[in-house]
Amino acid sequence: MMKFGEKFRYQFLAGVMFILLVGCQSFQPSAPGELAIKEGDFVGLWDAYNFCMVGRNIAQIQGNLTELKSAPRPISLNESPIPIPTFIKQWTSSRSSRLAVDPRAMAASCSIHLAEVAQHNQNFEAAYRILETMSSDFPEPQYAYYVAKASQTLERLNSSFHTVSFSPQDAITP
Repeated sequence: MMKFGEKFRYQFLAGVMFILLVGCQSFQPSAPGELAIKEGDFVGLWDAYNFCMVGRNIAQIQGNLTELKSAPRPISLNESPIPIPTFIKQWTSSRSSRLAVDPRAMAASCSIHLAEVAQHNQNFEAAYRILETMSSDFPEPQYAYYVAKASQTLERLNSSFHTVSFSPQDAITP
């Protein structure tokens, strides 16, 4: 007959072997918002991105952008369904996307394109608003390229508005 300590040891070893055989991926969440995207859903996101990047109609591009922004995001270790000790969290990097492309990066790129189309259509107020919200919409460091591009475009917009001035000689007289 087995003693309690031996029984516990065998159960513990069986549990470790189960995790090794099945892998930690079996504990991955499948709830929405955690990059658990079905293949058809991803194709829809890819189509929305492509339509956004070739679009010239602000309303249609905004619809594509809304679809891209609603895509699930990767969860952080703090939101993990598996309790992870703090000392391990500090040595780990953020969880990357489980997709070949990042839907958030596609949304950031689409936002830049939307601002460009708005500028082209002389809708400077919309372009300014879109570019101004980029840093708050995409605060994560992996989207710094898009935020920097938006900031550069915003600076160009601001400088173009400030360089237009009229001298008293240019005044229209009746």
